Amino acid sequence: MKGFRFPSADWYDYSNILSDCERVKDYIVTCGGAGTMDFMNGIARCRGVEQVLVDVGLEDPVFLELMQRRHEFFMTKTERTLKAANGKIDVLHIGEDYGSQRGLLISPKSFDRLFAPKLKEYIDLGHKYNAKVMMHCCGSCRDLIPRFIELGLDILEEIQSDAVGMDTKELHHEFYGKIAFCGSISTQHLLPFGTVDEVIEAVNLRKELFAKGGLIIAPDHNIQVGTSIENIIAMYKTIGSLSIRL
Repeated sequence: MKGFRFPSADWYDYSNILSDCERVKDYIVTCGGAGTMDFMNGIARCRGVEQVLVDVGLEDPVFLELMQRRHEFFMTKTERTLKAANGKIDVLHIGEDYGSQRGLLISPKSFDRLFAPKLKEYIDLGHKYNAKVMMHCCGSCRDLIPRFIELGLDILEEIQSDAVGMDTKELHHEFYGKIAFCGSISTQHLLPFGTVDEVIEAVNLRKELFAKGGLIIAPDHNIQVGTSIENIIAMYKTIGSLSIRL
């Protein structure tokens, strides 16, 4: 890898970040995104998904070096961004995908050995600049939620209620007050195939469960092509994000 040109945090201009934050100060200001940090997805784009899963199991030196290079880049770029914002960034958004539809893609042991230390550094970095830390994680990741809490994660995004173990009522019962969630409105079944009344009922259930906070009600992933506009509007209107009439 000595001859490979990796990205550098020096390539970016941070001079307008503070003024940009001031311009949108009436909103929640975030930095990062689902692709910030993601070792599984990000490295899979050059090595392939199957190879990355093998890499994790074998702790392949090439994968570990790519992880370290990616980690150093995002840590440096993110800290410069947070520092330039001077406390005006509310949420540091990071991402990774540890779950499939049916369970974890990796073992908890692999998570603890390879990913947890680096995730902790990201979380601590966000807290250093008084930002809440939200992590995107698709699929069934319930078995790792206690570890996310121990590491200090504030918000788990992309609660895919159709995945095994990710039922909203169960998550509320087990983790309410310990971590906040974002998502939970099914883009796999409810939004594309449900009725307007079913969408409204699902949103109202979440508003009742999390009446005192703890959930950002939202689609659990990107809304898919073919989803009826009536269901989309019903969702956002019931959440309270829209004031239009159906």
